Amino acid sequence: MTRPFAILVVEDGTEYTDAFRNLAATPLELVRASDLEEARRVLAGRAVDAVFLDVVFDRTAPGKLAGDREELIRRFGGDRPRAERHLAENQGFYLLAELAPVLPTGIPVVLAYDFSAEPGRLAALRKTWERLVGLPDGTPVTQVLDSLLAEVRRQSGDDPAEPGGKIPKR
Repeated sequence: MTRPFAILVVEDGTEYTDAFRNLAATPLELVRASDLEEARRVLAGRAVDAVFLDVVFDRTAPGKLAGDREELIRRFGGDRPRAERHLAENQGFYLLAELAPVLPTGIPVVLAYDFSAEPGRLAALRKTWERLVGLPDGTPVTQVLDSLLAEVRRQSGDDPAEPGGKIPKR
């Protein structure tokens, strides 16, 4: 028997992890991390097939957020609450920047963010991470999971819809 797909889910709660676990029609190995350091520990100790990043981390203590808090405080004219709110509301982007150097080349990353009004931002991010996928606001979690698994299958060559794709053998 081959191993199930391993997906790292980085979120400040457990909503996505719980939903993915409950909705998955195929076996998945879901590994959850609540912050940058935990995600780094996971990636140092195991291989994953894909990464899912939540964007808003409003339940995380400011000291555990990725990003240069002191630099942002200066940028926001000394307004610490505003800087910390910015970090929390954009945490997925900071996580992507910090994790990109340690992720295997080409691994799919799905970001819970709607780029439809910001195609330039998505294009700029794809220069660093070409396998980045954003999801429109209000995307049902079933479609989030389907999108994530489609990216994993496409990466592994197991997508029958892709030229040369194979039926999954995991």
